[in-house]
Amino acid sequence: MKTFSIADIEIRNRYALAPLAGFTDYAMRKLCYDAGAGLLYTEMESCEALCFNSKLTIEDIKNTKLDKANCPDGKLALQIFSGKEESVLKSIPICEEYGEDDFLDFNCGCPVPKVIKQHSGSYWLNREDELISLLRKMVSISSKPVIVKIRIGYSSIMDIVPLCKRIEEAGVKAIAVHGRTRSEFFSSPVHYDVIKDIKKNVSIPVIANGEITQNNFLSVFDDTNADAVMIGQHAIGYPKIFSDMIAIEENRPVEETTIFSQLNDFRKHLDLIFSIKDERSAASIMRSFAVNYVKGFSDSKKYRNLLVHCSSKEEYLSAVKMIEDENSAR
Repeated sequence: MKTFSIADIEIRNRYALAPLAGFTDYAMRKLCYDAGAGLLYTEMESCEALCFNSKLTIEDIKNTKLDKANCPDGKLALQIFSGKEESVLKSIPICEEYGEDDFLDFNCGCPVPKVIKQHSGSYWLNREDELISLLRKMVSISSKPVIVKIRIGYSSIMDIVPLCKRIEEAGVKAIAVHGRTRSEFFSSPVHYDVIKDIKKNVSIPVIANGEITQNNFLSVFDDTNADAVMIGQHAIGYPKIFSDMIAIEENRPVEETTIFSQLNDFRKHLDLIFSIKDERSAASIMRSFAVNYVKGFSDSKKYRNLLVHCSSKEEYLSAVKMIEDENSAR
């Protein structure tokens, strides 16, 4: 299997789990690691929350120690975001005090309005000089290689290559590129040609992101020449996407996805999330995943409605058993 390296740190393969707010906590990261993901990203963590010693955010950072203990062959990027230089620089020592990660990632790609209002996320594409100045300072004080995640423009596709060259010159060791602008959010076709142009003009690794699935990832590699691909939405409730892609790359048969295999992963997810969160929080988080775990199967609407009304681990397990029993009888 092909691998790639960031700052001389080898990643076991070319498949990365994207940072997804509300989703890529330790539980999802562990499931995706077990399925084969080589590079894992945390949820994006607020620098302001870190500076104000937010208990929940600090707990997220501390949970990176679980990755180190239980995902020994994987590499982890801790992603932070803020629109304020002072908050970013103050948060780095806090991340290093509580976390155990391999890379420090700075979010310059989030298109969500509440992040944009803070002049953060993809708004940084409107603040090029400030961004480069900040990245230089981050590189100078971080003990971990600094990497970034960007989009290809704000209101429209920008001349992104010069900015990517400046990012590399600032000392950043890799760039993950979502091939859409901020205004395109997640709905328009992905501009893989722009990612290809970036890759052609920088010497650091480029990770392609945007609508990548087990059905198109090989063509994305061909179309972009990217060093790796990053999977986000399509991994929610389907960690098996990573083992599917690895099997395809190695010309092996892809294991069939059944309601039983999905429920088995759902049960593993339950065990993980309830081990790191209180019952109320864990139950709420699992409701966000339930739809995708049963999506596409017969009676999926009925199963979804059953799962999203669970409020404890016992209720979830009872619902899973009911679904399994119903399908075994068919």
